[in-house]
Amino acid sequence: MNSLFKHLSSHHLTWAINVGGPSLDTIDMLATEGAKCLFIDCERTAIGIESIGPMVRSAKNHGMFTMLRSESKQPEVLIRYLDRGIDGIVVPHTDTVEELEQIAQIIDYVSKGQPEKFMSIAQIESQTAVKNITKMANSTAVNSFLIGPNDLSHSMGFKGDLEVESLWQAVDGVIQELQKYQRLWGLPGLPSTQEKLASQGARFLYCTLSQIIQTGFKTFNISTK
Repeated sequence: MNSLFKHLSSHHLTWAINVGGPSLDTIDMLATEGAKCLFIDCERTAIGIESIGPMVRSAKNHGMFTMLRSESKQPEVLIRYLDRGIDGIVVPHTDTVEELEQIAQIIDYVSKGQPEKFMSIAQIESQTAVKNITKMANSTAVNSFLIGPNDLSHSMGFKGDLEVESLWQAVDGVIQELQKYQRLWGLPGLPSTQEKLASQGARFLYCTLSQIIQTGFKTFNISTK
């Protein structure tokens, strides 16, 4: 069993922290404060392929797990990232069982028939994926899911608005199906939503370093006037 998957399966909840850039000093600081999982985001940040190896080694030196989100589900892109020594890969915009099976085939190729070397995480972030979620949840091609409310909001025509009730009704529907089939899943979270999401069955929550800094800085109550 993949070490990251084993950790998430056996722990109540783990934060996956998107550092937003390739700073090794930032990884050191997060590890010192007890962070367990580094989220390397190659979809929404400027992290390049040449930075991933050093980031992975730095995290592993601290005993941290590494979860990387690709900017694409193209096989040649996923192979490059899987070759960097990561523990888990997040594949964006996965909509069908066939796409999940393609991920499994790529991992089988890179791992030379030992797919347990990697944790595979399909990102659910479109109306098509919501429509297909029962079949996807019932597929064993991947072993985890990450729900993406922001892109799902865009897919539903809400332009990223996260305050729309029907968006969260759709998210809750996805969660119910994942729970029904006893699948491991995660979602973006904040301290204010941690308890609720954990009670729903989330095993990992995604957040950015920027959110952590914003939340912490507010407690200083420093006036800038």
